[in-house]
Amino acid sequence: MRRIWVLGMAAGTLGAIPHALRAYAEEPRDFLFKWALALVPYSAWAVLGPLVLAVFQRVPLERPRLGRGLGVLLVAGAGFVQVHLLLLAGALAALQRWGAMGVPFLEGTWRLLLERGALGYFEYLLFLAAWTALRTTRRLRERELAESRLAVRLAESRLQALRAQLDPHFLFNTLNAVAGLVRQQRNPEAVEAIAELGHLLRASLEGRGDHEVLLEDELELVRRFLGIEQLRFGAHLDVHLAPAPDTLKARVPALILQPLVENAIKHGIARRAAHGHLRVSSARQGHRLLLEVRDDGPGLGAGGAGGTGIGVTNTRARIRQLYGEPYGLTLEDLPEGGVVAKVELPFLEWKKDMADLERPSHA
Repeated sequence: MRRIWVLGMAAGTLGAIPHALRAYAEEPRDFLFKWALALVPYSAWAVLGPLVLAVFQRVPLERPRLGRGLGVLLVAGAGFVQVHLLLLAGALAALQRWGAMGVPFLEGTWRLLLERGALGYFEYLLFLAAWTALRTTRRLRERELAESRLAVRLAESRLQALRAQLDPHFLFNTLNAVAGLVRQQRNPEAVEAIAELGHLLRASLEGRGDHEVLLEDELELVRRFLGIEQLRFGAHLDVHLAPAPDTLKARVPALILQPLVENAIKHGIARRAAHGHLRVSSARQGHRLLLEVRDDGPGLGAGGAGGTGIGVTNTRARIRQLYGEPYGLTLEDLPEGGVVAKVELPFLEWKKDMADLERPSHA
C-alpha cells in the first residue's frame, strides 16, 4: 500500500508540471507558486489515499460478487470526489485568498464542483483501474509462485518415492550375494562381504536425503558393491573403473551407477561361463556428462541384460524427473559382444563451498 501511495504522489508531482508551465506561460512569474497550486488536487488525493486504498482492499472485485463490488466502489467514488473537492476548496481558499477577492467559500466550492467534479471522478477511476491491475498482477505472481512450489514439492515426493523403492531393491540383492557366499561355506569371504555391506549401508543412509552426490562418492559406493560381487565371483569377474579426472567433482543422482552395475552383472557377466569383464567410465562432452557401464555378456538380443528391471526403470525415471527429456539412459549391444549402458546428464560441477555445506560429515 505504501508503494502505491508513493507512486501516486510521484505521478501527481510530474503531472502538475504541465499545468504549472501553462500558467507560467500566461503570466511569467512565481513558477513555484503556480506549481504548488497545480499540486493541490493531487495532494488532496494523497491525503485521501490511505482511506481510498483501504476501501479498495475491503471490497475485492472478484467473482461471483464482481458486479456488486464494482457498484459499491463506483458509489464510494462519488463520495470520495465530494470529500476531495472540500479539501481542495479549503486549500485553494487559503492559497488564492478567496476572502480578500470577495469570493464566498460556498461559491468557490460550487465552481470547483463544476470545473473539477467530472475530472475528479475520472481520477478516482484511474486509481481504481491502477489498483485492480496491480492487485491482479500480484495475485498472478503469487499463484505462479505457489504452483512452482507445489511442482517442486511434487518432484521431491516423486524422487523420494523412487529412492525409497530403489534402496530396498539394492539392499536385498546385496544380501542375496552375501547369502550365496554363506551357502557355499566361504565364510572368510562372507565376513568380508558383511563388512563391506556395512560400509555400503552407512554411505547410503548418510546420503539418503540427497538427490545428487559427487561422482567420486558415487564411484566409491560402486567400488564397495563390486568388492562384494568380486568376493562372490572370484576370478570370474574382472572390474575396471576408469573415470576421467575432470569429472570426479561433477554432480550426479545418488545411486545412479549401482543399479546399472548390478544389472550388467546379473544379466550379463553371470550368464557367461568364461571370465567376465566389467568397465565403468565417465567423460565430459561439452556441457554433458557421459557415464558408461560396459559388460561382455551375451547382449540384449541373446537374452542378456534387460532394460525393464526396477533398477533401470527407476534410473530412467529419476533422470527424467531431475533434468528433463534431453537427458536419459540407453542400453545398446556392443559390436564385439556385451552391452553398454549410457547415461547422459548435464555437467554440473559441485563447487567447494556447496560441498562444505551439503556433503555429510564423517566425523
